[in-house]
Amino acid sequence: MRNSRITIVSAPVLLLGLLFFGCSKKEEAKRPPSAAAIAPEVKVLATVNGDPITLGEFQERFARAGIKPEKEAELQVKEEFLNRLIERKMILREAQRRRIKVSLPEINARVEAMRNEQGKDMKETLGGLGIDFEKWKSDLWEDMMIEKLIARDVVRKLRVPSSEVRRYYQENLQEFQRPEQVRVRQIVVATEEEAQKVLDQLQNEKADFATLARKKSTAPEAEEGGDLGFFAMGEMPGEFNVVFGLPRGGISSVVKSPYGYHIFKLEEKRKAGKMAFEEAYKEIADKLSRQKQDVRYKQWLTELRGRTKFVVNYQGLQP
Repeated sequence: MRNSRITIVSAPVLLLGLLFFGCSKKEEAKRPPSAAAIAPEVKVLATVNGDPITLGEFQERFARAGIKPEKEAELQVKEEFLNRLIERKMILREAQRRRIKVSLPEINARVEAMRNEQGKDMKETLGGLGIDFEKWKSDLWEDMMIEKLIARDVVRKLRVPSSEVRRYYQENLQEFQRPEQVRVRQIVVATEEEAQKVLDQLQNEKADFATLARKKSTAPEAEEGGDLGFFAMGEMPGEFNVVFGLPRGGISSVVKSPYGYHIFKLEEKRKAGKMAFEEAYKEIADKLSRQKQDVRYKQWLTELRGRTKFVVNYQGLQP
């Protein structure tokens, strides 16, 4: 079943720093002369082309990220988070150097899209988590700057010719052997009593399943009329297997699971068989594009690192 947790931060919020820090800490880290009594807002953990990351900024961003590591792994997690902050600042400064712009209307449109997707006001949601909305918007502005730069330097320059897509299809036919699949809608409620009332509306009052899902279901896909899309046997929890015995258009009885009480409707069935090339084209093209982007992104990041001067003080993270 799909995860119903709210995702607050957009990608690529803090880009992975392992590639960026290819050399050892001994080569990069510089021990400060004395760090015993320096205030967090002035204590410098790293510089990126002379631009500092203070302990105060690190602590703020670490808190906003909501990371709560186990005690024994805390220092390692913080060091990796610092790596990602340094990488983020490096890419952001490159975006500014290249005169990448993100306007306030663009930021507001992204916030509105997230509100519509999650069905909740972002300011209210963030406030409930103890996160400052304006600082979060500043993080979002950085994210969008980075996204635009990567789109310009990495994504836009890549192409996947049709010949490559066809060659992949012909060389990997086993990937396109599709098992029997079903497309299903569901309504999930908290109690068996409520589920029986919903089932009665469906069976006796001939209520529209999708409309009722939007009104009653507590599951994340409720806004889509409870549509779970296509899936094969074994791709969903065991309780969902009842749908494979339903006729097209059939509605199940009430099914209990750890998520609540479900009622399913079978919309379509796909027989097992090989996907046609035309049907698989977009899936293959997307996969090859992602592979090319990964390779190009790593090359691009290495080139950018080679033009960047940085100093890191990992000792500043010590309690």
